[in-house]
Amino acid sequence: MIPTMEKRTYQEEVNKLIEVVNYIYKQLGHGCQEHVYSEVLELELELRNIPYARRTDSADIRSDSNEFICFDKIIVGINTHSFLSEEQEILFMNSLKDIDSPVGLLFNFGYKNLQYIKVGGSCVFQ
Repeated sequence: MIPTMEKRTYQEEVNKLIEVVNYIYKQLGHGCQEHVYSEVLELELELRNIPYARRTDSADIRSDSNEFICFDKIIVGINTHSFLSEEQEILFMNSLKDIDSPVGLLFNFGYKNLQYIKVGGSCVFQ
């Protein structure tokens, strides 16, 4: 029998994180630099008592300041590109494998509307 923890989808936590990022997008819109969104996300996570840590074990310097580990297992990435490319999605999925994370959210503030992908296992949802 598979333990319950392994089957967990983290849907409640994912919904909270999407809510936080939507709030940030409504306040700031698009066009800011990545570090601005990352700093505001960190403040919002603290205000809402959502457990998080900045990701610091990545070989990619940029992702150190723009990726968070929330709820001990969910990777949250921040991007400000005009669109999310397949290469960015692959790099993000590799981030999940690096720390054995079951689910991740990659948010893109660079487009006129907030974009995000949810990665869980081998599935990608937009």
